[in-house]
Parts: sequence; structure tokens; C-alpha cells
Amino acid sequence: MRQAPDQPTVHVGKVWRLLLADLGLSRVAVLRRAGLPGGLLDGDGSRISLDDFYALWASFDAEAQSPTLPLRLGQVEASEYFDPAVFAAICAPDMTVAGQRLGEFKRLVGAFSLDVDVHPDATRFTYRCKSRPDMPVVMAATELVFLVNLLRRATRHRVVPRSVCLPGPVQDQAAFEDWFGCPVTQGDSASVTLDPMDALRPFLTQDDRMWQSFEPGLRRRMEEACDTLSMRARIENALLELLPSGRTQIDDVARELAVSRRSLQRRLSEEGTTWLDVLNSARMRLAQHYLKTTKLNAAEVSFLLGFEDPNSFFRAFRRWTDATPEAWREAQRARAQAGAYRK
Repeated sequence: MRQAPDQPTVHVGKVWRLLLADLGLSRVAVLRRAGLPGGLLDGDGSRISLDDFYALWASFDAEAQSPTLPLRLGQVEASEYFDPAVFAAICAPDMTVAGQRLGEFKRLVGAFSLDVDVHPDATRFTYRCKSRPDMPVVMAATELVFLVNLLRRATRHRVVPRSVCLPGPVQDQAAFEDWFGCPVTQGDSASVTLDPMDALRPFLTQDDRMWQSFEPGLRRRMEEACDTLSMRARIENALLELLPSGRTQIDDVARELAVSRRSLQRRLSEEGTTWLDVLNSARMRLAQHYLKTTKLNAAEVSFLLGFEDPNSFFRAFRRWTDATPEAWREAQRARAQAGAYRK
């Protein structure tokens, strides 16, 4: 399996076994296509790198050959699929609190985040990968279907989102728009936006006593997960979320990770690295993502990465890649075209 020491790992096991069985897919075929060991999902499962996890999703999608696969996956209701975090969400008083509970758990435990932005005129739930700017569309769509399905089940009301956004096209857009009840657009992330009334619509499944029983276990799992990631990885993951919003300072990251600036610097020193090294690494990864997947020019990328001026970005990018931003972009395009031609 591919190793990615500075990336978080993702646990795969029981849920994947059940999903593959319910869809009638061969576990061996899916794992072989992804380049993963045949026994990966046995027993309690295994933790794999984010790259391997993305490959698993791509293989799953290819083997299923279903344009509406996320609609099927996101509506699974069997209790054996659920973990404590999902039950904790179902026990919440409304979707806003449910999203915040899921978001807190995802932020600290997994490779993904769920941000809940509450505004007077709308509430947006945004799903992102914390250490890679890209995301498999099938996985993103499944997560959004799951959130809306959770809301509809818990309220016993067919809530229609105000809007749904995915990081790429789905194969049968009409089916998705029919299920959501609203247009499905494309953007930089996966999000679903609700009217404030729907975000606060009471959950008929609210159970404060059950939430109190789940919370201690969730806290323990979050603390254990934090211990498995290096401080460098946690900081770089946070920067990938913060940089596009202009938050580039060490104090911004310290607040995000709930540690002091001094503790953050001490942990980095113990790991043999520095704040500047991590900042440059995160900026390089985001810069390459923007240049490879968007039409943004170098000046626009420079702004998104928090550089004082485009010239500073040009000099930094040349240090990172020994090429100018546009030359690097053209080289990536040529490589992609050559690969497509060989196929």
C-alpha cells in the first residue's frame, strides 16, 4: 500500500464489507482494482492512507457501474452501519446541532471536516477533505445525501435544500436534482444549504439521555485520534482549510487546534521541523492544486495563498518546483494529454 506519513489515515472495515455485500459487489475485485490487499477489510479492518482511500472509492464506483450510487449509499438506514457519532447526531434537537456534533467529530478524528455556517438567511453545511484539496465526487455526493436523509428521517418531513453544490459532475444529474428537490451545481467543495427554518426544524428523534451516554466515548475516540497524527500533519491540514480565507498566521492555526503558540512551536521542534517549513508545504500543495484543476492565474493563486504580492509567490514557486507557475501548469497538461493518448 502507498505510504503517506504526513497525511491522516482512514479506517476501513465493517461498513465497507456490508456495503459491498448489500450491493452484490466482489470484495476481491474492488480491492484488486484499487491496488489494495485482499484481506484489507477482514476482522476489525485496517487504517489506510488517504491516497489509498481515494483509490478505494474510485474502484468502488467503477465496479458498481451505477450513476446513482450515492443516492443508494446515502440512504442506508440499517443500524449496523451506524457509529456513535451518527447516533449522537440523530439524538440532537435539530440539524444545526446535529451537523455541529458530526463536524466536531470529523474534524478531530477523520481526514474530513464538516463545517456548519449559520447566517440569518441560510445555514450551510460544507464537507471537505482536510489534507487534500480534491475529493471523489461519489464520496462527496454520498455525504450530502446522507445529511439530507438524516434531516428528513429525524424530522419526518421532506425537507428541500435551498441549494446543493458538488466538486464535480454526477452522471445522472436529473436523478439527484429530483431526490434533493433543488438544482445541483458544481463548485470548489461539497455543500448543502438550508433555509434557517429547516436547519432548526425539531428532530422527533431527540434524546438527550442517549447523547449523554455517547458523548464520553466520542471524546475518548477524538483524543486517541489526535495522538496518532503528528503536529506537522495537524498544522498542515488546518492550513489547507485556513489559507483560502486569508488566515495565514501561526496564531490562527494555534486557535484552530486549541493549543498555545508556544506548545505548537515546541511540538514542531521536537518533530524536527518549523512553522515556516509547514506553511510552505501547505502553500505548495494548494498552489499545485489550483494550477492543475482551475483556470486561476498566478496572481489569483498568490492572493488565495496569502502572499503579500505575486512576485513573492513566483519566487517561492520556483524554489518549490524549479519552474514558473505557468510552466508547471503546462507541463501537467501535457502529461495528462500524453496519458490519455496512451490509453
